[in-house]
Amino acid sequence: MGGTSSARLTSKWGQPVANLLKTLSERTDDLDGLAAYMQDRDRCKEEGLERVALLADEWKEAEHSLLDLFEYTRASALLEAAFQNSPVLASFDVLRHKSTCQSFQKLDLLNIELRRDALAKKHVDGLPRNGTESGQISVLWHQFEIRARHMPVRKLILKAGNVIQAIKPVFLMSPLSVANFLPPGTVDFDLVIFDEASQVKPADALGAIVRGKQTVVVGDSKQLPPTSFFETMVAQDSDTEDDDAVATSDIESILGLFCSRRAHQRMLRWHYRSKHESLIAGSNHLFYDNRLVVFPSPDRHKENVGLVYRHVENAHYDRSRTRSNPIEARALAEAAISHAKVQLKRPVKERLTLGVAALSVAQRDAILDQLEILRRQSHDTEEFFLATSHEPFFVKNLENVQGDERDVIFISIGYARTVEGYWANSFGPVNRAGGERRLNVLFSRARIRCEVFTAIRSEDINTETGGLGVSALKAFLSYAEHGHLDVPFATGRASDSPFEEEVVNALLKRGYTVHTQVGSAGFFLDLAVVDPASPGRYLLGVECDGAAYHSARSARDRDRLRQSVLESLGWRIHRIWSTAWFRAPEKEMKALESAIEDAKRHSGDNRRESKQQRTAPARPSVRNSEIPSEPPPLAIQAQSSTKYMFAKIRINLGIQELHEVSREQLAHWLTQVVSIEGPIHWLEAAKRIADAAGVQRVGNRIQKAFLSACTYGHMYKVFENRKGFLWTYEPSPVLVRDRSDFPPQQKKIELVAPEEICNAIEQAVKESYGIAAEDVAIAACRRLGFARVTEDMRVTVEEQRDKLVKGGRLELRGETLVLNKDVPV
Repeated sequence: MGGTSSARLTSKWGQPVANLLKTLSERTDDLDGLAAYMQDRDRCKEEGLERVALLADEWKEAEHSLLDLFEYTRASALLEAAFQNSPVLASFDVLRHKSTCQSFQKLDLLNIELRRDALAKKHVDGLPRNGTESGQISVLWHQFEIRARHMPVRKLILKAGNVIQAIKPVFLMSPLSVANFLPPGTVDFDLVIFDEASQVKPADALGAIVRGKQTVVVGDSKQLPPTSFFETMVAQDSDTEDDDAVATSDIESILGLFCSRRAHQRMLRWHYRSKHESLIAGSNHLFYDNRLVVFPSPDRHKENVGLVYRHVENAHYDRSRTRSNPIEARALAEAAISHAKVQLKRPVKERLTLGVAALSVAQRDAILDQLEILRRQSHDTEEFFLATSHEPFFVKNLENVQGDERDVIFISIGYARTVEGYWANSFGPVNRAGGERRLNVLFSRARIRCEVFTAIRSEDINTETGGLGVSALKAFLSYAEHGHLDVPFATGRASDSPFEEEVVNALLKRGYTVHTQVGSAGFFLDLAVVDPASPGRYLLGVECDGAAYHSARSARDRDRLRQSVLESLGWRIHRIWSTAWFRAPEKEMKALESAIEDAKRHSGDNRRESKQQRTAPARPSVRNSEIPSEPPPLAIQAQSSTKYMFAKIRINLGIQELHEVSREQLAHWLTQVVSIEGPIHWLEAAKRIADAAGVQRVGNRIQKAFLSACTYGHMYKVFENRKGFLWTYEPSPVLVRDRSDFPPQQKKIELVAPEEICNAIEQAVKESYGIAAEDVAIAACRRLGFARVTEDMRVTVEEQRDKLVKGGRLELRGETLVLNKDVPV
């Protein structure tokens, strides 16, 4: 020690050695951790992470923050490498990408409008503009002209169904109307669509199905079946041995029939009708297992929006006499009058339509009686109740409300305790089998608000003595009163990505209240900023390009339709792109704050105006100058066939006789005639050449010479000889030519090629949209230029007509011959 006291010895850490040794002796349990630390430190140096090891030694906060710093540095390095290696990420620009999305939205809408206009133009171009004196179009024209004693609809379809379908290709009819007004074999359809198919019996639908090439069935097995589905139905062939056969008598609707045959099925999951999620949340939860995609509303607790519970005090059910609830009916009628007064103060376009639904017919009648009394006392409300709008006011019972929807729906339960306090726990058709399907229809009729008027509470209902319908009613009333179903507000679900968490944290630091994953079923907004002035309302929805964005099946879904639906519900949407956030988070945060402040300025009345502008975007400007504003009227005028063109050639025979000319030369002259007038009968072609040569009569010797020339020309493929008619070898369409300028001696049907006669027949049938078989000869001959039709001409034309029918080109539909478009020419 060199005389130096041990007490004076200090370690290189500036601590006396004795104290250090004492400390080490007291922390012998930490030696294993120290050894592990030294091993990790050596591994860091081996892996080239010397700076990490140095930071661990010297940084005071290393114990708590070294791992976070390492992960941050690693993620930053990966992000930087991604930007360097990917030109798409490196060149990403928010403004340019936003402009691309906006351009796509506009072009997508414009494309839809252009397709509509193109379809309208195609239809206008195909409208019958010319008529004939015969055929279906003449029948229809005659009906236009007369003022009385018109044909019954069924007979008119029988005689003029094709031309009616050409003018009006879409028929909107019930299945029974199809059977009543469309005789079999008169008109067929490319596509037959059944709406509300759960209410259509198979027997009623089959008549429409056999008239179509394709059938689409749209319906909901969770809604009402046909009204007579309780009746006992017996299969026509109960003794069939085919186990795979489907007896339609055992199936309640055409929807069930198609499902039983395992037809291709798709569920339409997006729900558009309800402007507030509470209006559909009950049905979605009770009947669809939350499979419907329900878009959230920005107004969570706004008055006069969504599902509203109205408890009517001291309202008793008159079970023994009227089987109605007069006091509840009075309360509902008063609410309807109040609604009418409020709406009449608003502009016509902003008025909310109203419908009333009751669980029973007796309650419906009681409401009508009370409403009639109040309307007589409030004459100023009559304008609202008159059926002048496209969605007039109605009062209906449970069985008749399917298919209706209104902005506001009032529901009257009606059933309650009697004056004596007796509670039967009976709800009419709701207690029966299928009662839950009736309620599903009832619960989903409103677009903006649904008010439930009842004198009972959900706890009054005993589900042990009722079926599925009673259980569904109890759950619905509980939800209306307490909101105890899948309430579609802030779900509390975790964010989809760390990117979203960063945005949330940045908003929270700036004092904003933020809810994540806002929605109810199938669709969740990533973030929603709460309005501080109205905590029940969201100022702004924030969409991040996370998992929900990438899971969309198409650009139309993710970049237009979802945002369009949200905006139609009143949302203001701001989008943040992850690439832009990672590159410049402060810049994106400023843009988000600007959007929030802009949303604050547009709250209140201004917000309602901006909502109207968003929900009614200007229709894209489409140039459709070629589309007439109104279809041209039908006009009866002579159909102009192609004018017959005569060949004009010059021939100088000199001293030579025509029959002495070589067959090669004659064939050459015939070729010139055929090129203009083909197909032409060889004798007619010979006369053209004789006239050009100044020969007055085509005798036997000249005819013999031309027959030899025809054989030569056909042999050497100068032209084609088909049973006496000369054709060019170059393929060309067979025109129907008007021979009205021919001299009488040349107007002979036997000099017209059979192919041209067939084309004249098809043209007559097509332009008349169907023609009686006996009128074909007259119509075809007039197109060929023959004013008078002899018996020989009729026989010749009808022979070709029969060939066309036998070949399937023409078919008899009803009482008329029509063109079969499925058979090629």
